[in-house]
Amino acid sequence: MPTSRYILDFNSLKFLLLLISINVFLAFSIIYLFLNEGLYYQSFGEQLAVDRIDKMFGDFQKWRWIGYLFIPIAVLIRVSFTAICLYIGCFIANSQIRFRVLFTLSLLADFVFVLAGIAKLVILIFFKDVSKLDDLQFQPLSFLELFPKNTIEKMFIYPFSLLSVFELLYWLVLAWLLSGLLEKSFGNSLNRVASSYGVGLLLWVLFVMFLTVNLT
Repeated sequence: MPTSRYILDFNSLKFLLLLISINVFLAFSIIYLFLNEGLYYQSFGEQLAVDRIDKMFGDFQKWRWIGYLFIPIAVLIRVSFTAICLYIGCFIANSQIRFRVLFTLSLLADFVFVLAGIAKLVILIFFKDVSKLDDLQFQPLSFLELFPKNTIEKMFIYPFSLLSVFELLYWLVLAWLLSGLLEKSFGNSLNRVASSYGVGLLLWVLFVMFLTVNLT
């Protein structure tokens, strides 16, 4: 089946629910395996009193369900952001593609971040010593992991975490799917991804860096 026909016939709702379910499972696994009272004591024992740490952990236990509610919202925002960027790029290039089709394409490509989440969980379980909460911020195969976190300016933590093998793979998958949809060469589609999603991502990163500088 041609890629374009596959995307047009794809059941987006079922795949969206699958993505959300896997992301919830990954989040639950990390919380269940690592986020315990001992980790809080190891992270804050030298800075805070025992009763303060107990309260922090109690508040986390009480409200952690809210984090699960944000996962579907985060997935939808991420997929919609990519679809909007691609739609604007296609509009400027006079390619008539419906937003729904580009949303489906972005949804398919988002499975790359599921792979990143699985890789993170496997590495945390088998290969990484988790002794503090900061260790759970680990981003597999990212530029951020090349440096000790205490040597990186706060404003650069987010962009460094985005510079990763999985982000590169995401771009390549987007370009591959778009090339099948538009029946263009892979190189042409990669240029379109860079000039649409790439520009949107750059603007978002600059916005996050601006907020980081002004709020810290």
